[in-house]
Amino acid sequence: MFGNKKVVAPPPDKLMTELARRGPNKVDRGDLGIVGMSGQLFAPRTGRDLPAIAFGHGWLVGSARYRDLLFHLASWGIVVAAPDGSRGLFPSDIELGTDLRAAATVVSSVRLGTGAITVDPARIGIAGHGFGAAAAVRAASDAILLGRPPIRVKALASVFPAPTTADLTAAASTVTVPSLVLAGSAHLSSMTGNALDVAENLAGDVAFRTLAGTDARDLIETPSVKSLIGVNGADRSVHKAVRAQLTGFFLHQLTGDEKYAAFSDPDVTMGDALAVDLPNEERPELDHVSQLLGSKPRSA
Repeated sequence: MFGNKKVVAPPPDKLMTELARRGPNKVDRGDLGIVGMSGQLFAPRTGRDLPAIAFGHGWLVGSARYRDLLFHLASWGIVVAAPDGSRGLFPSDIELGTDLRAAATVVSSVRLGTGAITVDPARIGIAGHGFGAAAAVRAASDAILLGRPPIRVKALASVFPAPTTADLTAAASTVTVPSLVLAGSAHLSSMTGNALDVAENLAGDVAFRTLAGTDARDLIETPSVKSLIGVNGADRSVHKAVRAQLTGFFLHQLTGDEKYAAFSDPDVTMGDALAVDLPNEERPELDHVSQLLGSKPRSA
């Protein structure tokens, strides 16, 4: 009997180790300023009809604080556009979400580099970290953002999502594409993290995983002279886990490579990224303010 050959994937932990390493592609970095936006662009040196993601930064930081993460994704064949808007003390996730849509539209509409790189507009993903994760949800939603209509998105990744405005969950409920939600195990529902709210309200399939003993700050890079020898200032184990998770999830969702299907499977634990049984996950006993004040739950 003839048919498609079934892909036999390596064990999840082996996939995590593989994708935590740099990919096979040489990478070029560009500036979104050439299209009238502040921010950075990372792309494989060559390639036609490549997948791409637009990446949203965290509160008070810009794309420079994710340089190694974005470079890593590009080394695995994914074009990454990272706009730098909304970096003030009181930023707007709607404004950054609008920028993410604009960045995704630009990279899928023009030839990149010397003209040797093109992006397939049907293979677009959106991702973000912290505040940028909320902006990513906005960008993937079906709402019109500051006059910019919804765009075609194939997948969403929300990394250490942070609370912004009350209607974010309503926006999440209109996101029907497959999603990956990564969070610190102690920040599922707190003043600084709302991963449970995001994961519960997304309308598509959700792979929800936690990293024990971590928070959003652990992913942020601090460029220095040590960067020349590979020390980027982020927590090494957190950076390793996040870059592997994002790479595998987007390779599966945007390219259809079934070797990486485990990254989209909500029941699979992968290395330090522990699968969360979303319907049965209990919320913290204390409200956000009580958590912030260090109060003890009654059951303690």
